[in-house]
Amino acid sequence: MNIADQHKAEVDEGNRFAFGKNWANFLSGINEERIALAVKSLSSSLATDSLVGKTFLDVGSGSGLFSLAARRLGAQVFSFDYDSDSVRCTRELRRRYFPDDLDWNVEQGSVLDKDYLGKLGTFDVVYSWGVLHHTGSMWEALANVKPLVPVGGQLFIAIYNDQGEITDKWDTVKRRYNELPTPLAFVYALSIIGREEYPAVVSNLRNGTFNQYVRSWRDYAKISTRGMNRWYDWIDWIGGLPYERATIEEIVDFYSVDGFRLTKTFDCSGYGCNEFVFSRDALSGTVIDTPIKGANTFGRRFGYRVVGPFADVENGLSVSVKALPPLQDGESHFLLSNSRIVSETRLDQPGICVFPSDRTRAADVEGKANFVVAAETIELHGPFTRTWRRNMWQADIPHLASLADYPFGGERVSPVFIFEDGQQLPTPHSMHADIDGLGKGRFAHWGEHIFFSTSDNSDPNTNGRSYRLLLTHAGHQASAAK
Repeated sequence: MNIADQHKAEVDEGNRFAFGKNWANFLSGINEERIALAVKSLSSSLATDSLVGKTFLDVGSGSGLFSLAARRLGAQVFSFDYDSDSVRCTRELRRRYFPDDLDWNVEQGSVLDKDYLGKLGTFDVVYSWGVLHHTGSMWEALANVKPLVPVGGQLFIAIYNDQGEITDKWDTVKRRYNELPTPLAFVYALSIIGREEYPAVVSNLRNGTFNQYVRSWRDYAKISTRGMNRWYDWIDWIGGLPYERATIEEIVDFYSVDGFRLTKTFDCSGYGCNEFVFSRDALSGTVIDTPIKGANTFGRRFGYRVVGPFADVENGLSVSVKALPPLQDGESHFLLSNSRIVSETRLDQPGICVFPSDRTRAADVEGKANFVVAAETIELHGPFTRTWRRNMWQADIPHLASLADYPFGGERVSPVFIFEDGQQLPTPHSMHADIDGLGKGRFAHWGEHIFFSTSDNSDPNTNGRSYRLLLTHAGHQASAAK
């Protein structure tokens, strides 16, 4: 079965959304304004005003808008897509704006076909926005694009953000949409859009700003870097199967072990895609340490990665390190392994770091996400107050109010993280409704309080566990600079 027939069969079976048809529906709206916005977006993300003399690979070209943007920036472009209609869309844009252009090739192909990819060679820029999570084998696809990027090249990808249970619910929505016949799918989509847009509609009606809400729909394409209008963006989201996702940390860790250094990221902090721009600094097997400004884990945001190998020593373990992060007043060095505090650390001799622990051995931490951080700890003592009806509890930390997410900072930048029996609760910066309704370790630092749920939604006053905060003075300074 060829690619076109295989794609059609998957769509007919309800296992794949017809992205290309959705792109084709809005292709008539492509104009110079939208193209200029895409060019500006691509230029900003890649930190360059010109791609002259560069090669650009668009993996899953969709409408072809960003292939066109790359060509406008002067790149030699190669575009391919699994979807026949997307291939036609890309070819149509090439016909309109670069007819008979020998420096823009468009083909049908699959990022899961290693034989096909092996014939393409390498490219200065490999671009794949919101595509690899729709292949049905996301991690395989993420791995397959690595060899396409040479040392010195760039990789620009966007992958759906994993929010756990919330994300799982959207997976159910997408499957239902694709199983329905077209008329019912349309009605179902309207109901989902209505449900999600209802709070914004009510809020704007109450505030007398409904005209602004209407303009947000009408002018959406003018601000959407993808060139999509709001309706088709909703349909793309509701229907998008296959649907896989990952956290920022998972993506960065996946590429960092093969010489990819993160140069830019956009944390969507909710629904949608996190964006990543990597520079390939070394060949496969070379680990590149990259702190992540918007990381959900304390070690990845503020720590220094420790690769190993670790060795067992008397009453603990040791590892070779280049240097430890500098300490400020009140701070100590800690080893975090998969977001669990192993112990405080010390330099036993130059270049050798020792982690005293009666419970942890080298085998327990090898191969895990290990970071040394310079941090201050603050013990939280109950009684904790139940703030809403179900799972959200409150601890007062008025002396840290200036570091809070809201309302002081205006952005989700708090450097304060909460740990339960030494294990970081997994989801910082959560909304109050999610902390209370879903729980499972969601938390947020707002104003003078830390609002949190326990890992199993038990009562923190009676479950016998300890709770403490970790924060860094570097985080203090970053928050103050916002």
